[in-house]
Amino acid sequence: MYRIIMNDLMEWYETKTDQVLLLKGAKGVGKTWTMIDFGQGFYKHLVYVDFEKDQEVQTLFKQGARVRGEKLLAALCMYTDRLYEEGQTLFVFDEVHLYPKAIEAIMSLKAQKPELPLCMISSTMGTIPHEAEFVNELHQLVLYPMTFEEFLTANKAQDLCKHIEKQKMEPVEPEIIDQITEYLKTYYIIGGMPIVVLDYVKNQDLNRVDAILRALLGKCKEHIDKYVPKALELKVNKIWNSIPAQMEKDNRKFMYQYVDEKARAREYEKSVNWLVETGLVRKVNRIKDGVAPLELQMDDKSFELYHLDHGLLRVMCGISHTQIKGDVDTMEDINGALLEQLVLSELTMNSTVNKLYFWISGATARVDFVFEDDGQVVPVDVQSHIRRKAQSMKVFNQKYRNHMAIRISLDGLSFTKGVLNIPLYGLWNF
Repeated sequence: MYRIIMNDLMEWYETKTDQVLLLKGAKGVGKTWTMIDFGQGFYKHLVYVDFEKDQEVQTLFKQGARVRGEKLLAALCMYTDRLYEEGQTLFVFDEVHLYPKAIEAIMSLKAQKPELPLCMISSTMGTIPHEAEFVNELHQLVLYPMTFEEFLTANKAQDLCKHIEKQKMEPVEPEIIDQITEYLKTYYIIGGMPIVVLDYVKNQDLNRVDAILRALLGKCKEHIDKYVPKALELKVNKIWNSIPAQMEKDNRKFMYQYVDEKARAREYEKSVNWLVETGLVRKVNRIKDGVAPLELQMDDKSFELYHLDHGLLRVMCGISHTQIKGDVDTMEDINGALLEQLVLSELTMNSTVNKLYFWISGATARVDFVFEDDGQVVPVDVQSHIRRKAQSMKVFNQKYRNHMAIRISLDGLSFTKGVLNIPLYGLWNF
């Protein structure tokens, strides 16, 4: 399946192979498949090592930074039964964060043979061992679940992508919008986890989709139980289990009483951060004021937690596809939490959007997302209900006099009185 990150991988292949590629992302987003697909397409030979599944291979790396490059290369090729041809072989090392000695050895190998294309994969969004030490020698990329553009491409609907790309120049015809919206409804239900999308493309069965999503949630829990530090285990599980209740609140600011009625922020800070670093949840901080630079306005203690993927969130909340199918047929009143999760994912992948925040004033006004663009603060209102009045946006605009605001809805692309309306299906292309 086509992944947008292939463009970044090609750029690395053409201009930056003097650096070791470090690909990060949560479990299940398709990192391994993407790198194998890329390697097979751009290189004659591929040597692949997985430190999670094959612990025996760790013995080849036990010398760490003292490893001899030629000896390691020969041992790797013999161990994996793969050929090595200079300039034509890509070495991919999966789950390197589990074995720090391997990271030392890989970076030492690169120093000894600068022309050697090397890639490290890590199922984390946090810093891996030795990363700070080699920051200048690493080219870091992050992979997320599939976007709506990727979903359309997987369903062989690339022609619809072209219509969306042209919407700035010419309106999209109503019959084309109907086709796009049908795919959007399905994407809203399925989410962007590659294994789920691939199964749906092959079988067109939403019952199978729900079963696979439940299995993926089980694997997420297994990953937590396997790797969470013992001291954080109880609190991490409480936070993970509280996600549905957190997302169902009108005010989605993370509240510790939904985790434990006696919980205190300082007691759970490390546990929240551990989950964020795994990539299984996403953290969006509140800003105290809507003025640039937003980073200086960030409130470390006030935040919202989102899931990795809106399909996983739907199933984790116990919502079957049959329960929402009726509403989604019209898309006039869809679940706000799932919609905001979808919007977060799409905005994260848009190259024009920097770090996302949210804003609350008093007990009533809430702007879903805020980001900074060339020094300008841009509030984003997500319209989960058709014709809902954006009162919170008006409060924000009146207070901070920002030049532009964004409304995300099912209406067509338009710009009126400083408000850019972006259709939900076109978030990746504004």
